[in-house]
Amino acid sequence: MTRNSSAIVVIGMHRSGTSAIARGLQALGVYLGNDFLDAQPENPTGYWEDRRIVDLNERVLKALRLSWDSIKPVERREFHGWQIWQLRREAVRDLRRRFTPHPLWGFKDPRTIRLLPFWQRVFKVANVEDRYLLAIRNPASIAVSLYARQRMEVETAQRLWLLHMAPFLTALQDKRFVVVDYDLLMLRPADQLKRISDRLQLPPVGAAELDRFAGEFLDAKLRHSVFSPADIDTSTQTGRSTRDAFLLLYELATDDKMPDAEFWRSWANVATWPGTK
Repeated sequence: MTRNSSAIVVIGMHRSGTSAIARGLQALGVYLGNDFLDAQPENPTGYWEDRRIVDLNERVLKALRLSWDSIKPVERREFHGWQIWQLRREAVRDLRRRFTPHPLWGFKDPRTIRLLPFWQRVFKVANVEDRYLLAIRNPASIAVSLYARQRMEVETAQRLWLLHMAPFLTALQDKRFVVVDYDLLMLRPADQLKRISDRLQLPPVGAAELDRFAGEFLDAKLRHSVFSPADIDTSTQTGRSTRDAFLLLYELATDDKMPDAEFWRSWANVATWPGTK
């Protein structure tokens, strides 16, 4: 069946730079809607999150007896049942009304990566081609940010990171997707946007728009911490699993490896790592 509408879905852990990356997609010509959550002091340049999609994700999480910071795993079988079906039907109607009339559109919400089985079924029913942009950031930076915001302990932040990354990433195996590291985006924004465009096969965009994104939107002062993989706390098994998973994804973000069969064999071990169950 021919699909005339393509979605670019920004996924990733909270505090991973998904907002900056979503704004980069807009610079690349991806329609993100026009009803965003308001900017907050912790994210003064805006979240670039569609209100209705965030609300829908919150209700799906609630139906699964989860909140955004729950460290309880969720299994695919839990995405069945009457309540999930009703929410899925609502999501299809909303996408058809507001997004699918656009040939190239997308949305960003960190909750989405934990709900991939829900959304991939929505895209199938709505006849949408789904492509993905996975945002990553050093888990040490994320842990620092979450501690500053809500006093979340390091091991809890690491477990939450694993629960976002590990369970459903293999759902992207047959999809077009790209991994983008937030720190690399801040260092070389134009290069990273070109890389995103090439990997996701987006229409060409002029250099002026890319320069505007780099010069007007990105602000290095908003990045409060920069760490190396050696800075990840590995004093627990959860920490060691977090470091190993991050390094696998970072190799995709730097193009040192491709998401080939060898990568997916390595990633298959993630589902059994401590912290993901």
